[in-house]
Amino acid sequence: MVEAVTTAACEANTDGLPRRGRPLREEQDLRHYLRLLDQYLEDAFSAILYIYIIAIIFAEVVGRYVFKSSMLFAYETAIYAFIWLSYLSMAAMARNRAHLAVTFLRDMMPRSIQLVLLLLSDVLLIVLASVVVVFIRQPLADAIDFEQMMVGIDLPFWIALLSVPVGWSLVVLRTIQRSIATISDYRNGRALALTTAAAAAN
Repeated sequence: MVEAVTTAACEANTDGLPRRGRPLREEQDLRHYLRLLDQYLEDAFSAILYIYIIAIIFAEVVGRYVFKSSMLFAYETAIYAFIWLSYLSMAAMARNRAHLAVTFLRDMMPRSIQLVLLLLSDVLLIVLASVVVVFIRQPLADAIDFEQMMVGIDLPFWIALLSVPVGWSLVVLRTIQRSIATISDYRNGRALALTTAAAAAN
């Protein structure tokens, strides 16, 4: 009896779950966090960059017109933060098919043709993104090798350039995800997200 109780106690972890249940719980937690990361990655970083841009520009305006002083890094970092914000927003829009598009002809097509056109646009976007990522590698490598610095601030310039491959790589990822979702919607008879309004509604 004592041995049975001891064995049962050893198989339990601190939260009362048996050891064999721990991998399942950890896997569920990991999936939950990955799902949150997938849903809010661009939005979270965009919000941080928005807040930084607003704060640094506000501080610069107050410093310049009230205290007659200026922060050398404010202007440059605000520009580079906006560049990062632009590329992250581009990826977020790609995820929801929310980029500007002329779709009135496509909207009138049969569902099968709509699917083909949507997937064709996805393929072309992936090709474009891949070309950009390939051609930005050399300027990025040069910025690292020659230790180029941002103007007015002692920060490496490659931090700003890194926004290009990161942003376009996220575009590739989000485009693949939306292609899979589009095929799934088509197979299950759901409406295809053809326009910006439809994407926002989904």
